[in-house]
Amino acid sequence: MRKLFRNQIKMIRSLQNKKGRNETGFFVIEGIKAVSELLISGIGLEFIVLDSNFDQRKFPGTENISTEKIFECDISSVSVMSSSEGILAVAKIPEKPDPKIFFSSKSELLALFDISDPGNLGTIIRTAVWFGLNGIVLIGNCADPFSPKVVRSSMGAVFHIEIVKSGQYSQFSQYLDGWIKIGTFLDQQNNYSRKDQKQILFLGNEASGLDDDLKRETDMNYRIEAVGTFDSLNVSVAGGIIIHEIFNNRSRKCL
Repeated sequence: MRKLFRNQIKMIRSLQNKKGRNETGFFVIEGIKAVSELLISGIGLEFIVLDSNFDQRKFPGTENISTEKIFECDISSVSVMSSSEGILAVAKIPEKPDPKIFFSSKSELLALFDISDPGNLGTIIRTAVWFGLNGIVLIGNCADPFSPKVVRSSMGAVFHIEIVKSGQYSQFSQYLDGWIKIGTFLDQQNNYSRKDQKQILFLGNEASGLDDDLKRETDMNYRIEAVGTFDSLNVSVAGGIIIHEIFNNRSRKCL
């Protein structure tokens, strides 16, 4: 097994920040589960790095990878995890989907406004994949879905769903004719009812929620009614509850 080259070490370290990912077009994945999901997804693998003491019996997936793409090093020199599992990978960031094709080919979408916390975003992505949504739209100041923290908190689920990004809702609203648009405004009543149509659910961050201008666009609203005395829910928890209520209306195989 070859030692990691100096320029590869430099690149891996640069991928911990958005600038490095934008400049190179690559991102880094850490951990056995996340790397496994990467290989299943078919996203372009650049190379894998194993710690000098890594037991390959923990990750038999390396048997099907060209030895030219497997390197060895002291993983602590490139990892940002406090307790690394001894494996990471570098892969090519998927190409951005064409918005027209993306929206015309989907029927159940999640749109997220300003979800800037990587842990929350990764958890929501994982939930969306679990419930079989077709895609995710990131609007405004959302965390980078291919940042190490988002990839880690999604447990690699981010590799199994298409994601489009937009600065503003107006940049893709033209593609939503015929869609049921579901808001999550706290100052509006819950009037959601199931419809056999394309549906898109809008979630905002915990501090500011959704933009008031979106109220004119939404067809329905879903609000979780509080039972206890606390005044808020974490957005990833609230998102999981609402996604279950709205999108868990199909016959599913138990996992």
